[in-house]
Amino acid sequence: MDIGGTKARIYEFQAGRRFAQLEIELPPIDSRVSEHENGKRRVEAISRLVKYFASERQVPRVATACAGLKDPDRTSVTLLHFGVPLPNLTQSVAEETGTSIGPLYDDDVAAAWGHLVSPISPLGTEPLNTLILTAGTGLAEAHWIDGRFVDKKSYPRASELGLEQRLRAVAWRDNGNPFQAICELVEARRTLYPLDQLILSGRFVHMDRNCLPRLEETLQLKVHLVDLPEAPALGALHLLQASAL
Repeated sequence: MDIGGTKARIYEFQAGRRFAQLEIELPPIDSRVSEHENGKRRVEAISRLVKYFASERQVPRVATACAGLKDPDRTSVTLLHFGVPLPNLTQSVAEETGTSIGPLYDDDVAAAWGHLVSPISPLGTEPLNTLILTAGTGLAEAHWIDGRFVDKKSYPRASELGLEQRLRAVAWRDNGNPFQAICELVEARRTLYPLDQLILSGRFVHMDRNCLPRLEETLQLKVHLVDLPEAPALGALHLLQASAL
């Protein structure tokens, strides 16, 4: 499952490929009620999604990627920059559905692993030094350098560089052109790591594709636009399976 700032998606995979999925819009934030109440409504919606999809298949556990900062046990979302916290998320869902959805993996880390293990992502077929950007309600970012993912705590977040707001899908959806912000972020990362290719995923698939040749020419990188919305959920599944070994 992948829980974002506005939607939640749950998937079934076979041989690493998406077999079935169900998506819901999370309840919009209501300014007339408290942050806690808004979060509670979203938790209830996620429980309904899990109950309908996972319980029907008699699945005892769902691997879950989730946006936002988590508590130390990865059971709740304590801060979501473009949404509301999700208190007691894993406990509430388990009590309502009988299905475990924890631990909550970071969506950017899970998306990166999803690309690495996916049979249709360039990272899985050609693991060059790669910057992966996934646009959604926020921005997920990962770096595959010299055969491993770099710890995200070792570089400043896009928000610290003043670029996340400009790379969120809502920022460029009207003109479809996030070209300048992408270039600025890539050049900032190049001061830290050598890069061979750029993968754009998530809602970047809706960008103006005429930007792609210009990006490749300007950045002197291979640039791939990859329609892989299931990457965070697939990566979470890989991480959960790896933790059980």
